[in-house]
Amino acid sequence: MTTRRRREGGFNLIEVLIAMALLSTVLLSVVTLFFMGRSNVYSGKQLTRATAVSVHANEDIAALGGADFMTAFNIVAATTTSASNTVANVAYPNSIVRNVNVDAGGTNDPKGYMARWKGYLTPDRLQSANLYLVIMPSDLATSTDMTTARLLQVRIITEWKERNRYRNVFIDTTKFNRSLQ
Repeated sequence: MTTRRRREGGFNLIEVLIAMALLSTVLLSVVTLFFMGRSNVYSGKQLTRATAVSVHANEDIAALGGADFMTAFNIVAATTTSASNTVANVAYPNSIVRNVNVDAGGTNDPKGYMARWKGYLTPDRLQSANLYLVIMPSDLATSTDMTTARLLQVRIITEWKERNRYRNVFIDTTKFNRSLQ
């Protein structure tokens, strides 16, 4: 009779506590995975938006000839390169930088390209976003006249703030100034 009651007695307190601890651990792990997944989806969404802006800028630049490129970003014989341009914590010596938050719609944007790109960088899409054009002549020997460079390296950098840190994406392209050949 005592063995029969013992089988029907149920679980003791220790067994219930162990089961609850295991269940809590599994549930906490699942909730953490959902939170991390949501965070990664948000981060991927921001990266996709920034990449799309950079691709738009690259497509616009690719359609321009060398002389048209110079005109579109107000690069004239008097425009000199700077020895100390820094964008996204990278130094770009002997370069010209155009910044959509500074130059859009101004004298360095006579064709309105940068104003259009700035329209893609609204706070509802990317927080604290900016797009930079870093223009580097590849073949200037002694002259500082950017319009005499036959080959220009252009780096398009889209930068945005994500959770208290800045992230960026960049695309490199090359422009040939065929009018000098």
